[in-house]
Amino acid sequence: MTDHATTTHGTGGAFGFARDGYTTANAHDLTTSDVEDATVYGRDDETIGSINSLKVGTDGKITDAVIDVGGFLGMGAHSVSIPFGKLTVLRETDGSDLRVHLDTTKDKLKAMPPQDA
Repeated sequence: MTDHATTTHGTGGAFGFARDGYTTANAHDLTTSDVEDATVYGRDDETIGSINSLKVGTDGKITDAVIDVGGFLGMGAHSVSIPFGKLTVLRETDGSDLRVHLDTTKDKLKAMPPQDA
């Protein structure tokens, strides 16, 4: 997997998230290492999972994110695949911190079919 993949869509997601001190990340400035292992926050700003891995197309663009939901230290997690364009990625205005948001809840992710290994 390449470290310099970009998104196929913008990172605006279906639900417009905003946070003081953060701006929407430019999709062309994101690499896989920027978002792998990132915490994913839900519609109420609660932690709903973390990005386990990213799927990259033949064109080098990120197509999907595999999100681990539940579990502890990687054990017993339920992994689901989400199109990367549905995520909203925010970057700290004066820093490098990233926040990844998805318009859903932990329970809805847990109810999705698991990602095949």
